[in-house]
Amino acid sequence: MFEIGSSLRKARMRQKLELADVERATRIRARYLMALEEERFEIFPGTAYAKGFLRTYADHLGLDAQRVVDEYNSRFAQEEELQAAPAVRVRRRRTWRDLRLAAIPIAVLLALVGWQLSRTGGHHPSAKAPPATETTTAAERTPTTITRALEPTPTVAKIRLVAARGPCWIDVHLGSRTGRAIYTGTLQAGQPVHFVAQRLWIRMGAPWNLDAQLNGKTVQLTPTVGNVLVTGTNLTPAP
Repeated sequence: MFEIGSSLRKARMRQKLELADVERATRIRARYLMALEEERFEIFPGTAYAKGFLRTYADHLGLDAQRVVDEYNSRFAQEEELQAAPAVRVRRRRTWRDLRLAAIPIAVLLALVGWQLSRTGGHHPSAKAPPATETTTAAERTPTTITRALEPTPTVAKIRLVAARGPCWIDVHLGSRTGRAIYTGTLQAGQPVHFVAQRLWIRMGAPWNLDAQLNGKTVQLTPTVGNVLVTGTNLTPAP
């Protein structure tokens, strides 16, 4: 067994690096780096978060990152990371508004039938009657066209993340921070993952290591540790 914190500190001092130097290189705040060296893992929000920072710090110092993480697992980890979930598709629930909108074309059709019957007195025209002219005009068809245009079309966010420059810990929830967790873990270098939903809340431990695409288009992530809210149109900072 070796001491995680002292191994990190000795490796840093051998390379004559200050915490500020490592902070600039890894984008991990100095207070977190110091907590790793002092093995104060309780300040991190979870084991996956601590392991992601440990792996990044050890890699930067040229240490065996997997050995450091394995030692942490054997001594400090309290729970296993959740396995990566497959892409989640959220089905849109029908609402009373949808049902009302769907009923409008039917009501228009019934009204046209009733109007036609009222013109003929409820009877079919005789064979000698002049040919019936087209009674449904473009103006009368307009309500159906407008109704279809107003039907809401759900916007789906399809986001793909790749750990292109190194490992990164991520935490993904549906809808918001308090929504159902669908993925928590550390992406290793080169590992991709993707999610499909109408709305996602994501926390990233090392976003500078990630490449991201939203609905097939490359998007820019925040340069520091933080949270983002993902919709079908963009990514925005989130609490």
